[in-house]
Amino acid sequence: MIGEMHVFRFLASPVVLLCLLYLQGCTSWQINQLSAELPAVGPEKTLAKLEDIDPPDRDRSQYLLNRGLLKFYTGDLAGSRQDLEQAKAIMMSLKAVSLSENFGALTTNETLRSYGGTPSEQVLVHAMLAMGYLFSGDRDGARVEMLQADVTMSQLGDTESVSGQLASVRFLAGLVYEMNGELDDAMISYRRAHQIIRARKEKVPEALATSLLHVSLRRNNENRNDEEYQRYVSEFGREASLPGAHEGEWIVFYHDGVVTNKTETRLLVFDPNLEAQISIVMPHYPPSRYQTRHLSIKAGDLRNTEVIEMIEQRAREDLADQSAKTMAAATVRAITKYQMVRKARESGELGGFLANIAGLLSEQADVRSWNMLPSSIQLARLVTPLDASVGIVAKNVELPALNKLGSRHYGVVLVTSLNNRLLSYPPYEGLESIEGQPNEQ
Repeated sequence: MIGEMHVFRFLASPVVLLCLLYLQGCTSWQINQLSAELPAVGPEKTLAKLEDIDPPDRDRSQYLLNRGLLKFYTGDLAGSRQDLEQAKAIMMSLKAVSLSENFGALTTNETLRSYGGTPSEQVLVHAMLAMGYLFSGDRDGARVEMLQADVTMSQLGDTESVSGQLASVRFLAGLVYEMNGELDDAMISYRRAHQIIRARKEKVPEALATSLLHVSLRRNNENRNDEEYQRYVSEFGREASLPGAHEGEWIVFYHDGVVTNKTETRLLVFDPNLEAQISIVMPHYPPSRYQTRHLSIKAGDLRNTEVIEMIEQRAREDLADQSAKTMAAATVRAITKYQMVRKARESGELGGFLANIAGLLSEQADVRSWNMLPSSIQLARLVTPLDASVGIVAKNVELPALNKLGSRHYGVVLVTSLNNRLLSYPPYEGLESIEGQPNEQ
């Protein structure tokens, strides 16, 4: 009896601590729930609920990424920039190894490690910041952010992997450089976007094909015999159709859906040394239920946006790239906890029972992610007369003529399936559809 009481006192405090850890771990599940509700309730209500959550420091970057994105969709570009900059700074600081956090992750669970983002998320934060600058009218700020994105992708990439290489971000960089008149840099970015898509054996969207044709022609003084230009003509089966003196271009970005949340899955692994089956918990993506929807644009004829990035797929690729490392760490933890339980049982039934509870409570899969990102990023690029408006059909709104925006060349707009607010460059107030109209097609 005295022995069991001694074991109880020894183990009760850790069990209480683990219960507190479990409750703190609920933050990620709360954010996951809000993400699941986002398509139905919209960014405004989701943001209000998210701001009621006080995350622990280790979840701060995940929280800020999601809050910054919601602020962006609601038009609070300054607030979005502040949150995303803070999240970016945290993720960059975590590249320096924290010994105490890594020890906690190895011995207890991965959620004790501060969230540093997946490779795709580390790149996408630059893209969202660049868009925030652009839609605030700051092309130079957008350019700086795209230079940083290039550095991040260079650090993440190697000769054989496309991990962390995002065609959508390369396209955005190319567009920013093109708008700034830096055609050589624009061409480099558009080429890289093309290479990434080809490496993944995905379809090249018409907007990227148009960009490659236009810039390759313009940077060579419209020499249609240029070798690179002719390669693109052969690949895409058409010549460039550059805007005339009284024409400009609209580039439409469409964010559709919300990426799937991670969940937990339990696996049984046989350990030959223990001669026992060990249960481990792993993060897991369930099958995606996302069905791609395209945005229709009326500019004379009817055009649809096309996918340049399936964030659903990138999220799964990032998880798969980390799976071997995550499983190895989870297996080591499971073996350690199994041995702890076996030794505790030798001290008595109560000791074994409490040790078993401690093991169950402490083992959680890391289901954190930037889980309010869109399921897909889509594009359209079209030439229009400077005095012609462009209709966004599903939103029941018309983009003003480029000459009314004070632009002689380019107009850029971002549309999301989540609400009726549109963001544009040059910035223009009033891009909001009639109340009660459908949010998506």
